[in-house]
Amino acid sequence: MSDHKEDTPYVIVERRGSGLGAFLGGAVLGAVVALLYAPRTGDETKEEIREGLRRLRDDAEERFGQLRLDVEERYERVREEVSDRIDSARDELKGRKLQAEEAVKAGREAAQRARDDLEKRVAESRESYRQRVEALAEEIDEEIDETVEEIVEE
Repeated sequence: MSDHKEDTPYVIVERRGSGLGAFLGGAVLGAVVALLYAPRTGDETKEEIREGLRRLRDDAEERFGQLRLDVEERYERVREEVSDRIDSARDELKGRKLQAEEAVKAGREAAQRARDDLEKRVAESRESYRQRVEALAEEIDEEIDETVEEIVEE
């Protein structure tokens, strides 16, 4: 084995979550720390908690909305890619089907030409054979006639 480890490609995979859990955990931790160290009255603290929860809810809704949009975009991209691949495969299949049909048609035409040629040759052979038989029959008739004449003359 050679030492080509520097030339060998490698892949780094990073896994990222939506960050929503970390965000919520940080927000809650921040709210708890703020409550513990803030010198406020009970009403002020309640209002601060309500405001923090509103901000937290608004941020969560915004992040969820963005996550939903990201998922929809990815879904649409994948759907389009799959659709394109299916269309490409259909086009390829149609092309191959057309090629096969043309090959079958060419084969049939070649077979028909071969059959026609064979039938023509058989017909020519029959005609040639018939003509030779007729010629031989005429020769035999002539020889018989000559032989009969020779017998009659004697």
